[in-house]
Amino acid sequence: MQSLLSAKLLRKSYKVSNNPFKQRYLEVLKGVSFTLSAGQTLAVVGESGSGKSTLARILVGAEKPDSGELLFEGSNILKDASFSWYRNIRMIFQNPAASLNPRATIRQSLEEPLINAKTGNSQSRKDRIAEVLDLVGLRPEYADRYPHTFSGGQRQRIAIARALMLNPKVIVADEPVSALDVSVQAQIINLLLDLQDRLDLAYVFISHDLGLVQHFSDKVLVMHNGEQKEYGRVGEVFSQPQSKHTLELLNASSSYRRAIEK
Repeated sequence: MQSLLSAKLLRKSYKVSNNPFKQRYLEVLKGVSFTLSAGQTLAVVGESGSGKSTLARILVGAEKPDSGELLFEGSNILKDASFSWYRNIRMIFQNPAASLNPRATIRQSLEEPLINAKTGNSQSRKDRIAEVLDLVGLRPEYADRYPHTFSGGQRQRIAIARALMLNPKVIVADEPVSALDVSVQAQIINLLLDLQDRLDLAYVFISHDLGLVQHFSDKVLVMHNGEQKEYGRVGEVFSQPQSKHTLELLNASSSYRRAIEK
């Protein structure tokens, strides 16, 4: 299967001291590599501070690594000024209430990516908004309402719709269901799976829920203190962990134990 997105030895450090005589740096990514094909899901797991969020910011172009390569359809996009991160790699955030502008209607929030990308006219943008709202299971007339009138699950559907507006090929999902009620989480996961099947989307799925990762993902990248501890097919990594840290994560995950007991 041809690779859509691949990382090669990504490294990132931050300066933690302004002393000109003794500058100190904290290395938060220490050579991370992976490959991801269209229609696949790569889960990124690890405790807080493991480097997951830094990796996510690099993948959507919000930050640049100190070294390494990031290839999209074979081209190193870190050196390609013409590459549109905005169109091709989009993000779904953890908390839909915080990620949506409370003063903007849903139509305004969904239209913003199209306007920023200078795509279409007023009527075509209106049609696209109706199309994508239907795609995520919401009625087109909801577009003129404000975020506070929706439930948490509906707001996350709106956030997913916003990520889809420009027909991206890769979506980075940062804990997309952790802020939702348990009863709603399965609905959002099923929606993401359906969208992946219909649109051939590739997901980078950041999560603490190893039970969910096992059922939702094709590959898993285990991180600890910025290091890549394990990477491979989910079934292989979880059934025969080679890293002590992976084993500790599995033993500590009640959701994973429930999943394998079913």
